[in-house]
Amino acid sequence: MTSVTTIGPVQILGAAFFSTHHASAEDALAGRERPFTPPAYPLLVARARRFTSLVTQMHIEVCGAVSPDRADPPMAVFATCHGEIQTAERLIADFREARAVSSARFALSVHNTASGVYSVATGSRAATTTVTGANAIAAGWLEASLVVQQTERPVLLSIADEPVPAVFCGPVAPAGVAAAFLLGAASRAGRHVELAIAPGLDDPELDLLQVLARGAQAAKRPEAATVALGRIQPGAVLELRFPSAEASA
Repeated sequence: MTSVTTIGPVQILGAAFFSTHHASAEDALAGRERPFTPPAYPLLVARARRFTSLVTQMHIEVCGAVSPDRADPPMAVFATCHGEIQTAERLIADFREARAVSSARFALSVHNTASGVYSVATGSRAATTTVTGANAIAAGWLEASLVVQQTERPVLLSIADEPVPAVFCGPVAPAGVAAAFLLGAASRAGRHVELAIAPGLDDPELDLLQVLARGAQAAKRPEAATVALGRIQPGAVLELRFPSAEASA
């Protein structure tokens, strides 16, 4: 692939970032850490909070912070590379030790748990999609942006991942991290952004913390910025391209 294909533009109407070990996107990018801090996820109350995993809690945290229209809830796209990986580890451990697992925990072990929990918590009947896998960040952005362009309606994009348990020998990432972006049609007021499919080699290990922090920061600042989202097809990567606020005015 030698050419660049652009998709968009869309407008970012709102953005939120959360990290268990960083107080803000700016702190994450500067390497300023804090002790482990769990999300508050106030959208969930009482029994709805039981058995809820860290990754679902973080999805709910950032979705609530973006504050979409509750009277007319948007469609939503949830993206996660590893899904309910900590719940999976607990289920396996419980079965090995007791030959039985919690039915409630098992019910919340599927990769689209967060979308269901969010829909129930907000009373939303809008359609949702959950994307998972190694390139879930790029695929989630592509899915959400295309839906905005096809429907000209707002779409809520939520991206989150929790640390992978050591037993799975996966990537070492001590911080849980999430970000949400409320996307709207190009005709609406917001932060202008385009997606670009550009030539590029596969990134062997995408740093989710850095990607989400840079995206959340760029959504709220006027400077031009480019954020690589990872592989979208063989030999090509997907990029978020923010023009300067003056150029897009």
